[in-house]
Amino acid sequence: MKITNLETAWFEWPLSIKIGAMPKFKVTGSIVKVFSDNNKVGIAGTHFVNSDNALIAHIERWKKFVVNQNPFEVQKIWRDLYNNVNRILLGISHAISVIDCAIWDLIGKEVNRPVYKILGAFRNKIPAYASLPWWVNPRQLEAYFKGILDQGFKGVKVRIGKNLEWDIKVLEKARELGGKNFHIMADVNSGYNFRKALKIARVCERLDLDWLEEPIPSDNLDNLMELRKKVDIPIAGGENDAFIWRFREILEKRAYDIIQPDVTRSGGITEVKKIASLAESFGIECIPHIFGFGPIQYANLQLIGTLPNCRWMEYSYIPAEFLMTDKIEIDKEGNAILPSNPGLGFNFNEEILNKYKK
Repeated sequence: MKITNLETAWFEWPLSIKIGAMPKFKVTGSIVKVFSDNNKVGIAGTHFVNSDNALIAHIERWKKFVVNQNPFEVQKIWRDLYNNVNRILLGISHAISVIDCAIWDLIGKEVNRPVYKILGAFRNKIPAYASLPWWVNPRQLEAYFKGILDQGFKGVKVRIGKNLEWDIKVLEKARELGGKNFHIMADVNSGYNFRKALKIARVCERLDLDWLEEPIPSDNLDNLMELRKKVDIPIAGGENDAFIWRFREILEKRAYDIIQPDVTRSGGITEVKKIASLAESFGIECIPHIFGFGPIQYANLQLIGTLPNCRWMEYSYIPAEFLMTDKIEIDKEGNAILPSNPGLGFNFNEEILNKYKK
């Protein structure tokens, strides 16, 4: 069996959003398809926040490292890409990631099994928390919570990082609406300096949040390590980091209580599986970052199905069925059900891609 071709596309959805402390941006994404001589097609997606055209141009130059390779030799393909592209041509981790995920989709379709069962299944369902897509003020939270609770979710992540006064009102309102036993997480999206992060961490501690995410950029591991020492609230992060070597540094410094690599950004399923195992050896949880359109959620969920040190799935509380003909099932207890379809488990909507393709 050989890979015969690699095709790319990127799209722009007619929606602009502002996620936490990040600047406002358009919803874009990249799609990679890997074709085999057995007439199977592996598909995966990632996003590079309005730089997808550059990402696609980058990937197009890499076909020679993928075409004519055996997809079952995915470790070899990954290493060839990393050695020849990342280190010499200053490659982008997203590109290695999306190629790797598409190859795993192809492998699953070839053997007619979901990827998580090929890798060694640990579970077939997992609690999901609703991840709000943008800043929601305290007055609007009630409407969001009604929908979240009605769907059975047992947890929610709110976006903060606007200013301390606003953040405190949002967090207190979320705790009021959810009640004592409801799980609440908060994401600053790297929006604060150390002193502000310390102040909001103490508020999260008082309100008994599950974790505080990216209170400061992960570029500053020393400050993150110091923050962890001063508060009794788990600190989470890592969505903007890639490859096992970087995560070894993060884990050795004890910068986070919970790491959050993303298989579509941090090196693919091949690499993030290793990162999660490394975290397990440190006694650290690995709860992947999954915010984005359909293929991103499905790829990360497949990995989650194999991880003993993961207890949540991040469920993007935006139209998750975008580019999909169906969406990930959430049962009445708020669990995400691992799909039984082969590969990454989704049915791709070509009509939608063609409508918004650039």
